[in-house]
Parts: sequence; structure tokens; C-alpha cells
Amino acid sequence: MAPPNISRRGLLQLGGSVALLMTTGACAAGSKDNPESKASGGPAASTLRIAVSSYLSSWDQDFVGFDLTALMLFKNVYPYMIDYGVTKAGDSEILDTANITPTFAESFEPDSTQKIWTLKLRQGVKFASGNEMKAADVKWSKDRAFAAQANVAGIYRTIGLTKAEQVIVKDDYTVEFHQEFPSALTKQIQAISLYVFDSVEAKKHATDADPWAKEWFAKNAPTGGYFNVSKATQGQEIELTANTGYPGTDGAKTPTIRLSVVPAAANQRLQLQAGDIDIALGITGQDLQDLKKVEGVKVLSAASNNQVAIQMSVTTAPFDDVNVRKALAYAVPYEQIIKNVYGGDARPTKSLVPLDMPGYAETGYPFTYDIEKAKQALAASGKTSISSELVFASDSDEQQKIAVQVQAEAAKAGITLKLTPLDPATLGERRGQKSIPLQITTGQLWVNDVEYMLATSFVKGAALNYSNYTNPEIEEIYTKSHTTVDDAARQQLWAQVQTILAADVPWVIICQPNFNLPVREKVAGWVQPMDGLARLRYLSASA
Repeated sequence: MAPPNISRRGLLQLGGSVALLMTTGACAAGSKDNPESKASGGPAASTLRIAVSSYLSSWDQDFVGFDLTALMLFKNVYPYMIDYGVTKAGDSEILDTANITPTFAESFEPDSTQKIWTLKLRQGVKFASGNEMKAADVKWSKDRAFAAQANVAGIYRTIGLTKAEQVIVKDDYTVEFHQEFPSALTKQIQAISLYVFDSVEAKKHATDADPWAKEWFAKNAPTGGYFNVSKATQGQEIELTANTGYPGTDGAKTPTIRLSVVPAAANQRLQLQAGDIDIALGITGQDLQDLKKVEGVKVLSAASNNQVAIQMSVTTAPFDDVNVRKALAYAVPYEQIIKNVYGGDARPTKSLVPLDMPGYAETGYPFTYDIEKAKQALAASGKTSISSELVFASDSDEQQKIAVQVQAEAAKAGITLKLTPLDPATLGERRGQKSIPLQITTGQLWVNDVEYMLATSFVKGAALNYSNYTNPEIEEIYTKSHTTVDDAARQQLWAQVQTILAADVPWVIICQPNFNLPVREKVAGWVQPMDGLARLRYLSASA
């Protein structure tokens, strides 16, 4: 999920975007000529082929909000100063949001007040232009972000960064960030935001009318990340070559990655079966299930923080009565949905706080499928029956199947549901009008922290608060959490949050489906991105 001002529901569903004509001088430093460089990580195929569903809309990360193809690419071709490590979740490798480490930077540490954070750059790191990455590039990049008042500026407010003057260059390789208050979210917010432009190159393309070279950046790929863009053909293909100048030890394992635009999932499936591509990032549903039976193909299953829920509007009758909300919570066939919709490839959850998020407690959602308890809860509301519409996305087979099963079981408790599929435009319009009593939602959080979860979904005015939920205690806890940095104190706050949500029941939380990725058998190294944006540097394929 994006920062609070950007909706990010859905996991690697690389939707349509506008193709731009672009030119680039972003050739990788020696990667084509030296495929067995340190970036290759040992014996492997020299090229990995990935199908995506759309071409990116722009190369300018400061102004891209909803284009998941672009956002995924940016994580691989922009130099980020810090990023998540890797940990295990069962049999899966996932990004470790509790372990954020320097990548292109040497260090990123706070002072004793935890309000001043010092970024130290590694010396000698260069962009593809040959320009050395310096503190002036960091400063220019963040000045540009504040001037844009878009993605980074919006999310920086959550950690007390509101103006360019708070980013101070100390010397050629040192930058200080002066926050208005200490925040436990700083490292996670900066893991999203601390990407750097080649400011020396950018200034060559700035004009009086366009001082931040916005027009140029939209059409020209950034350089200096784990990969550089060696070729890009409008609407068709993007070729990435490993940046052999990466200063760390966890550089790209594959010298060349070729991303082909294949809009139709059926075509991706055929190409994967034929061996024309190695990874398909746009296949879901029955196509995915069928691929599990294809020789030479495997479907990777990885633990995900993607949540499936039914948000109940607590301001709309009859769900303005907590007993009615409890009745629905008892009427949902959780295990049946996991079995029939996800083939068992999903995790049950007992809290509105996602599994694997620090602070998760099974006290957060005490409801299981129990029709008798559903009837009792409905009776406690003074009603023997209710009716409502249940809205879901018309382009989601998964949501339709869930809706049908909930409808059938809820009817046994006296809850009649009219199923209403809505196209994306109509769904967005009705959400804006706050006129949906019940709706199925799916999605994940970009920042793996309860404070961020509250900011996006459970406080007044939150962008994803489709349940129109507010609670004075939650608001107070959220305000307090801004400046609470002690881990034990934060855990106490999150325990209180889950106790309150368990009593108020603004959501029916159904499950967390695993992420499924169809690949050729030779592919290895998939690390599940908890922010939904694949880190391609870990991928490899046997020759």
C-alpha cells in the first residue's frame, strides 16, 4: 500500500498504463561486456526473461503513483540508499522490514534524540554518466521532492519532514535529516523515499520553465541502481543490465534481465509453457492453477501480507450496530474460503493487524464461523433478519467467489446479501461517496508497522478507511504513536489497538493469501517483497 495519499490495494497486479516514447543514455557500466562480473553472483544463465502486463507510464518516480510496473522497476534501477534485508517466513524468503540496512549508503543512523538522522554515502559510487554520487545529489533529489509536493513530500510528513531546509549537506558524503519529532517509522519511510537522481546530469536538461527537468526525467531512465536500463522500446520491451559498480556484496545475480510487455494473461501463459519467458508477472486465477500441472513450470508460493477483508460501513444501517457486524463476522466461512477459493494456499489470521507485522496478536479478531453465534448476535441487535448489498470488484474472479460463498452462509443466519460487482471507475466513485455498506477489499501495506496501518485505514480521513470507522481511543493512540520510539511501549499500544478493533469489528478479516508466481523450473532466488515491489537482483536462472 502506498503512502496515505496514494491507494495501493493489490499485489503485483501490473495493470495498464500509458506507454511513453523514451530515449536513454543509461547504459550499464560494463555489464554486457563482462557477464561474469561480481554482480552475476556465480554460474547462471546470462539473461532472465520476464513478462509484465504493461509498459511503464513514466521514468520519473516523484510523479508516479499507481503504475505498479513503473514502481517495481524503480526499486531496481534507482539507487536507494537503504533497503530491507531478507528473512525466512516458513519455507519462503521475504523482505525483512525489521532489518533495514545501507545499500548505496555507508550508514544511516540517528543521534541520541532520534530527531537528527545522518546519511553517509559510500565514496566512489558512480552513475552511468560517470558522475560520482555525492551529498549534493541527495540534497537536490529531496529539494525536488518537496517542490513536487507529491509522493515523497506526502509520506515525509509522517516522520516530521515538511520542508527542504530540514535536509542539510554537511560535506560531500554526509547529509543530515532534521525531523520535527522522533519517529519509529523513520527507517521504513526512508526505505521508500531515499532514492537519488543524478543531479549533475539533470541540471543539463533543466529550463526556466522546468527547473527540475520533469519533462526530461519522464522520458529518460534513471541510472545507478542495481541495474541500469540498456534499452527500452516503447510499449514493448525494457532491457536491464547489472550495475557492476554497485558497492555492496548483494548485487544482481543475473547480468541481463529482459522485461517484455505481454498484456494478455493467456499469452503470458503460452509463452511460459513454451519456454519463451522465464517468469510471468500477470497470471492469476485458473491459469495459475493449470500451470501447476505443466512440465517445466513451477508455481512458487510465498508468504504475503496481502489481506482479504470485508469492510463494513459503521455509519450505514444496519452495520452501524456492532451486533450486526458481529453477526456477519460469525457467518463468514473462513476455512471454506481458504480451501475453495485459494486451494488451501492462504493463511488464516486472527487480527486486523497483518501476520508478520510486529505486534500481531491473535486477540485481535476472536471470530470463527459459527451460524448459531451469528444468529445470537443478530438477535442482540433486536433484529431477526437484515439485508444489504455486498460490493466487489467486477474484474476479480477471486472476489466474486468469496462473495458467493459469504452470501450462501450468511443467509443461514438471516443475513440476505445482494451481490453487486462494480467496475473500477464506479467502485472508486462510490468509495468517494462513502455509499457502500459492505465491500470486499484486498491489499497490502507498504510499511510494515501498526502506526502506518492506522494512518491508512483506521483513523478519521484515512484514504483506505472505507468502513468510515473512528474511535477516540484509536485516535489518541495514533497521535501518541507518532513520537513513541521505545519498542516495548509501542507493543503495548498495538495490544490496545487490537483489543479495541476486536470489540468494534469494523472489518471481517478473511485470510492472507500466499503470493503465487509461475516460473520456469530453472528460476531461483525469488524473495517475496512485503511492499509488493519485486527486487530483481536476487533472481537467477540455471543455464
